[in-house]
Amino acid sequence: MGIRILVIEDELPIADFVVRGLREEGFTVERAADGPEGWHALQGGPWDVVLLDWWLPGLDGLTLLRRLRQIDR
Repeated sequence: MGIRILVIEDELPIADFVVRGLREEGFTVERAADGPEGWHALQGGPWDVVLLDWWLPGLDGLTLLRRLRQIDR
Protein backbone atom coordinates (compact mmCIF):
# COMPACT_ATOMS: atom_id res chain seq x y z
CA MET A 1 0.00 0.00 0.00
CA GLY A 2 1.41 3.38 -1.01
CA ILE A 3 1.24 6.80 0.51
CA ARG A 4 -2.32 8.15 0.71
CA ILE A 5 -2.81 11.85 0.02
CA LEU A 6 -5.98 13.89 0.46
CA VAL A 7 -6.21 17.12 -1.56
CA ILE A 8 -8.85 19.54 -0.27
CA GLU A 9 -9.09 22.22 -2.95
CA ASP A 10 -12.14 23.96 -4.41
CA GLU A 11 -10.56 25.37 -7.58
CA LEU A 12 -10.87 22.61 -10.16
CA PRO A 13 -7.89 23.55 -12.40
CA ILE A 14 -5.53 23.64 -9.41
CA ALA A 15 -6.93 20.44 -7.93
CA ASP A 16 -6.73 18.58 -11.24
CA PHE A 17 -3.11 19.66 -11.78
CA VAL A 18 -2.03 18.59 -8.28
CA VAL A 19 -3.98 15.32 -8.25
CA ARG A 20 -2.80 14.31 -11.72
CA GLY A 21 0.83 15.07 -10.89
CA LEU A 22 0.74 13.13 -7.63
CA ARG A 23 -0.93 10.14 -9.26
CA GLU A 24 1.68 10.13 -12.02
CA GLU A 25 4.30 9.85 -9.27
CA GLY A 26 2.56 6.75 -7.92
CA PHE A 27 0.66 8.16 -4.95
CA THR A 28 -2.89 7.25 -4.03
CA VAL A 29 -4.80 10.54 -4.15
CA GLU A 30 -8.35 11.58 -3.36
CA ARG A 31 -9.86 15.04 -3.67
CA ALA A 32 -12.49 16.93 -1.71
CA ALA A 33 -14.00 20.03 -3.31
CA ASP A 34 -15.13 22.02 -0.26
CA GLY A 35 -14.92 22.20 3.52
CA PRO A 36 -17.76 19.83 4.43
CA GLU A 37 -16.61 17.27 1.85
CA GLY A 38 -13.07 17.64 3.17
CA TRP A 39 -14.22 17.05 6.74
CA HIS A 40 -16.05 13.89 5.68
CA ALA A 41 -12.96 12.64 3.82
CA LEU A 42 -10.70 13.40 6.79
CA GLN A 43 -12.84 11.17 8.97
CA GLY A 44 -12.92 8.44 6.33
CA GLY A 45 -9.49 7.03 6.72
CA PRO A 46 -5.88 7.35 7.65
CA TRP A 47 -4.12 9.91 5.45
CA ASP A 48 -0.37 10.17 5.21
CA VAL A 49 -0.54 13.71 3.81
CA VAL A 50 -3.31 16.30 3.60
CA LEU A 51 -2.96 19.25 1.22
CA LEU A 52 -5.42 21.79 2.54
CA ASP A 53 -6.59 25.02 0.92
CA TRP A 54 -7.27 27.77 3.45
CA TRP A 55 -10.13 29.45 1.60
CA LEU A 56 -12.79 26.81 1.06
CA PRO A 57 -16.55 27.09 0.72
CA GLY A 58 -18.56 25.77 3.65
CA LEU A 59 -15.76 25.36 6.16
CA ASP A 60 -12.44 27.11 5.69
CA GLY A 61 -9.17 25.23 5.90
CA LEU A 62 -8.20 26.63 9.30
CA THR A 63 -11.49 25.46 10.78
CA LEU A 64 -10.89 21.98 9.34
CA LEU A 65 -7.39 21.93 10.80
CA ARG A 66 -8.65 22.99 14.24
CA ARG A 67 -11.34 20.31 14.20
CA LEU A 68 -8.83 17.67 13.20
CA ARG A 69 -6.49 18.69 16.01
CA GLN A 70 -9.36 18.61 18.53
CA ILE A 71 -9.96 14.93 17.83
CA ASP A 72 -6.23 14.29 18.45
CA ARG A 73 -5.02 13.05 15.09
